[in-house]
Amino acid sequence: MVIRIPNWLGDTLMATPVYYNLCMREKIYLFGPPAIVNLFSNFSNTGILYYEKRNTKKNIKTLSPFKNEIGLLLTNSFSSAWLFFKAGLKERWGYARDFRSFLLTKAVKTPKKRLHQRDYYLYLIEKLGFPADFKDLYLPLKEETLNKVKNVFLKDIQGKPFVVLAPGAAYGPAKMWPKEYYKEIAHSLTKKGIAIIVTGGIKEKEVGEFIKEDNKDIYNLCGKTDLTEVAGIFSFAKAVISNDSGLMHLAAALKIPQIAIFGSTDPEATGPLNPKAIVLKKDLPCSPCFKRTCKYGHYKCLKDITPEEVLENIYKILSI
Repeated sequence: MVIRIPNWLGDTLMATPVYYNLCMREKIYLFGPPAIVNLFSNFSNTGILYYEKRNTKKNIKTLSPFKNEIGLLLTNSFSSAWLFFKAGLKERWGYARDFRSFLLTKAVKTPKKRLHQRDYYLYLIEKLGFPADFKDLYLPLKEETLNKVKNVFLKDIQGKPFVVLAPGAAYGPAKMWPKEYYKEIAHSLTKKGIAIIVTGGIKEKEVGEFIKEDNKDIYNLCGKTDLTEVAGIFSFAKAVISNDSGLMHLAAALKIPQIAIFGSTDPEATGPLNPKAIVLKKDLPCSPCFKRTCKYGHYKCLKDITPEEVLENIYKILSI
């Protein structure tokens, strides 16, 4: 079975119970963006296939050896169904979305009731006749990854307890807690003897430098790691503090104590599935709006979550 995984990191992690349930019964191939799909290379009975954006010819070549396989689409787009059709996969299964039903050999109607995104994916495989008993987010890591993290990225910390900050959110500023707030909690924690690691992509590098500001106990690793290495760093952390982002779901999949800060989005739909998670959200009349930017320009849903509130919760987690 070839599974077209979602394009967003958070969604791919919320779909990990699907991968687990299916790989326990047959060989599966996960087909997705290289930076993301490599995260799942340690799943058992699983192969990795690379999807290249805007390179249809290459993608068809990648899929062509799997014409006799079932193609399962966790994406909702017309283009992903068209690619499986064009590549000649004899079975193409997925949700009846985006006017693509005629391209599918099995089209499942979307659930009538509102579900968490994880359950939205599990509902699909249940309707297709597969077991969906395993529901936890799941992400096994290789020992070599953990050793590399200890020897390369954590060597300067020298065994000091640390908290990870993930101040980015690819969706937009309506999901991003103010960088000034992150800076305040980072410097407060270092005064308590806790080191800070700031993680994210190259886009967050400048924010990481702003948070660090000459504090020797704050380490800005934004843009210096791949996702598998970030997962390894999370594995050694005392806690992760983040926005509603892909890295929030990464912490959830690894069952790391975490504080998840929500602005424009809804934790009922995409909240962290982690018994060790604390979700902070303000119930304003305009929230959740699900917008990338605040149409009023005040971002109160985020600004009203104070650094003091986050510190109070992280102190409980750290027992300090």
